[in-house]
Amino acid sequence: MPAYLTNIVPIFIKRIKNPSVLKNILVLGAGRSSVYLIDYLLQHAEIQQWEVTIADLSAEAAAQKAKGHPNARAIAFDLNNNDLLQAEVQRTDVVVSLLPADMHLPVAQACVQHGRSLFTASYVSPGMQALDADVRAKDLLFLNEIGCDPGIDHMSAMELIDEIKANGGKITAFYSYTGGLVAPACDTNPWHYKFSWNPRNVVLAGQPGPARYLANGTVRYVPYARLFNEAARVEVPNFGFLDAYANRDSLPYQSLYGLESAHTLLRATFRYPEYCDAWSVMVYLGLTNEQLQFNHCRQMRYRDLLNACLPPDSTPTVRAGFEKTLREKLHFDATTVTRITDQFAYLDFFSERTFSRDQASAAQLLLDILQEKWQLETGDRDLVVMQHRFEYELNGEHKVKTSTLVLEGENDYHTAMAKTVGLPLAMALRRYLLGEIGLRGVQIPIQPEIYKPILTELEEWGVKFHHN
Repeated sequence: MPAYLTNIVPIFIKRIKNPSVLKNILVLGAGRSSVYLIDYLLQHAEIQQWEVTIADLSAEAAAQKAKGHPNARAIAFDLNNNDLLQAEVQRTDVVVSLLPADMHLPVAQACVQHGRSLFTASYVSPGMQALDADVRAKDLLFLNEIGCDPGIDHMSAMELIDEIKANGGKITAFYSYTGGLVAPACDTNPWHYKFSWNPRNVVLAGQPGPARYLANGTVRYVPYARLFNEAARVEVPNFGFLDAYANRDSLPYQSLYGLESAHTLLRATFRYPEYCDAWSVMVYLGLTNEQLQFNHCRQMRYRDLLNACLPPDSTPTVRAGFEKTLREKLHFDATTVTRITDQFAYLDFFSERTFSRDQASAAQLLLDILQEKWQLETGDRDLVVMQHRFEYELNGEHKVKTSTLVLEGENDYHTAMAKTVGLPLAMALRRYLLGEIGLRGVQIPIQPEIYKPILTELEEWGVKFHHN
């Protein structure tokens, strides 16, 4: 056999045996949530003959994630470069977007144009949903909400919903909570919070609102201004108590989950106690507002920003005015006033420090502060806590079932958040390329053909729910 055939024949045999050979995968975004996704895809790339293109605004970040793997290609990518977007989508077979949620639509439109399927961990936006007919017409799958929350929450909830129904149960109430937190041993600041996912999304959480959920048959609305004030205390079995605030709009999931019999349905976000009431002060003062613009920020001290947002009064210092606002406007008791003041002091809000940018919104200035103060430090570990609570009737009896996931990260790089966002995405993508997912259109992962194998594989990675 000629030498050149010695190299070609094995590849040819692989192509015959494996329909997914020589597939190209385009991953947009190489941020903190991409670690496990990219590692998983590269683990399977040699076996499946995939090429994985990792594209990020930072070519260095893309190269870091590629790790010199022979099946990896790292490139600099700017979504504003439409020619580059079109070229990369055209040369690939399937796209994974880990870009910010508001950047998915132009990617999705390019995927429709070139006939490429798309996977994201983000909520289905109205613009994305509007593409459903076009996606189906081109025999494509746009699988969204296949991360942590949304993602694992959908799949783990549907597994139990289907099980309860199959056993003859009638679900009357459903509560679902998820929180990206810091591990207790690494909880070293008075806010009891560190970033394990997109910091900007934390600052803007709940906006513009209102949140909406179902409580005892009544639709409840929670305006953004009240969202964190109305956090509820929830007990997590074998863990402790956390606070939970309503997450977006829970009502669409009544039909998506098949919970028409439920009189209560709430999806909410977990935080450690003492976070929500302090964050409600941020909201009250307008410090999370992107429309509140400041000029000449380099000459502005941190305390000047806080003072500009306080109600006018005659107190001698910014700290005194802040404490007065907590007491008289927000009606916190003395202990809480002291604690929240200490939390703002930790962020240097009473200091002479100045900002490093010239013009910015209040939200951007706050983000600059928090990115310094709330970063996971070397060796820190994060924590993902998820809990579902079902109330249902079975054989004339009222029953309650809880399902809980508590997952701690390995370190500040291999985080629990990156694991729970990236692995479901990667696992779903692999199964799609292998022809194991036949769904088409704009979808979320609530079907057994998706959730059953992925939940089983996630357990192999230590992502396991415990039932009570």
